[in-house]
Amino acid sequence: MRKVLVLLIAVSLFGVAPVHAAVKTGAKCTKHKATTTTKGMKYTCIKSGSKLVWSKAVTVKPPSDLNPGVCPTMAAADKDPGISQVRANTLIGMKEAQAEECAASLKWQIHVEQRDEELFFLTKDYRVDRVSITVMQGLVTKVDIG
Repeated sequence: MRKVLVLLIAVSLFGVAPVHAAVKTGAKCTKHKATTTTKGMKYTCIKSGSKLVWSKAVTVKPPSDLNPGVCPTMAAADKDPGISQVRANTLIGMKEAQAEECAASLKWQIHVEQRDEELFFLTKDYRVDRVSITVMQGLVTKVDIG
């Protein structure tokens, strides 16, 4: 009985292939609206007739042209829906005073959660227009939103 069970498990594992291995336009997929990214191309599982197949590939844009340590320009998206982690991460590498100036110019609220080994009190309310920073040896090393 044990040998049969081990054999069944082994056979079932051979049939499992990584999703990205067989992804190409028109190939069969298993879950409607599932997505996968392979070699910079994004595929979505769509319904074609009664079958589920991968859609045409769409090129994935690079994450951002924003550079760490360089204050970004003001954007309406900072208020609605709120500061994105990518934009907040631009504060990383700045001196604390520079980060505060940058946040003020973008109308972001800023809160220091840690300075070197000293931890500060945090509030439990979540704000989409606030960043909390960690400062080590005068430089911002971590940024959280809220």
